[in-house]
Amino acid sequence: MDQYSLVKVIGEGSFGRALLVQPINGEKLNYVMKEIRLPKAESGMRNSRREAVLLSRMKHTNIVAFKDSFEDDGHLYIVMEFCSGGDLLQRIRQQKDVLFSEDMILKWFTQMCLGTKYIHDQRVLHRDLKSKNIFLTDSGTVKVGDFGSACTLNSAKAYAQTYVGTPYYVSPEIWDNKPYNNKSDVWSLGCVLYELCTLQHPFQARSWKSLILKVCRGTYAPLPSHFPYELHYLIKHMFKTNPRDRPSIHTILSSHRASRLLQKHMTPELAKDRPLQVGESRMEKNSSDDSASRKRWAVGSCNTVLGVLGNADIISTSSMETNLISESESVETQQRRVRKQWDKDPPERLLSVLEKAQLCFGFETYTIHRDGSVSPEPGDKVDGPEETITDFSRLEPRSDDEDTDFEEECPYDWIDELEKMVDEH
Repeated sequence: MDQYSLVKVIGEGSFGRALLVQPINGEKLNYVMKEIRLPKAESGMRNSRREAVLLSRMKHTNIVAFKDSFEDDGHLYIVMEFCSGGDLLQRIRQQKDVLFSEDMILKWFTQMCLGTKYIHDQRVLHRDLKSKNIFLTDSGTVKVGDFGSACTLNSAKAYAQTYVGTPYYVSPEIWDNKPYNNKSDVWSLGCVLYELCTLQHPFQARSWKSLILKVCRGTYAPLPSHFPYELHYLIKHMFKTNPRDRPSIHTILSSHRASRLLQKHMTPELAKDRPLQVGESRMEKNSSDDSASRKRWAVGSCNTVLGVLGNADIISTSSMETNLISESESVETQQRRVRKQWDKDPPERLLSVLEKAQLCFGFETYTIHRDGSVSPEPGDKVDGPEETITDFSRLEPRSDDEDTDFEEECPYDWIDELEKMVDEH
């Protein structure tokens, strides 16, 4: 304590006290010093010190910055950045009945997600995300803080077992005494987002039993109707009672239906490095307004499939990589951006088939069956009868763990069938 002078006590809790301090070396900056009473048991001391260790590792714009930690007279002191704008709970209470603007909500929520994503990328669960633990600076920047309940997982697919959290923000799997992972933090962030939209908790009840039942059923009042559909949709999915059906923070920022609402609130550096959104090509992301860079067919006529493809003026993969990868990017970033490519030398047999095939073959849709046979589809029937669903697993919701690129190998020689169809025609 000798290095800092006390300005005032700004908070007290079960952990100890939060003090506003200044360095005695003349530096005119305020810091928050968290004073934690160290338990006598060795295991308890290790748990108390864990917060300082975790916070010291977190270096991100949207996480409260660590400055120093030390022990003195049976207490652990953690010195960290002071967020003079207070916490989100204070801001919510100051609003009375006046709702925040949609733009303000999305700005704050985006920064919360960016900070939480960084935490999850370090394989750390915060476990106590709530409006009281999310702070604001004078400039309006959001900072995620209070790592007193955080824990580290051994792997990306590991689960935590011990219950930690604030009841209003606790996910159903914790109430159900099940193992939990980063999706529990997603539920808690959904509660904070709902509070910003309505100024109320999503799950309220007069008894613990009623509260737990509401949480486990995912029962909440809908958002005010003036908010966009994408925001309603996002809240709905963050409150999925099965954690596997909840989006990860990465999905929310990159490919969720609401992600386009959040992109405008990201800094240019973060927006540039964001993953592709669903339905968005790399060309659209980097050159959406450049008509000259779009794929196009060359003017000309030909009556065979191969002839049309041969005359096609399509931007090559190599040129796309040149445009996408700048000299200033790191090698790791370049490797991440380069995706799988088609073989430059297509099979000769397939080329010979396309050389003989009339152009009309190029406008049909073909199905390659498991036995290697090929059959043309009768055509698109937009308003026709519904097809019989034979694989009901495709209707089941997919988890983020399954959201990955894959290729299914087909061991059968379907080109034989295609050759027969062309010859018979």
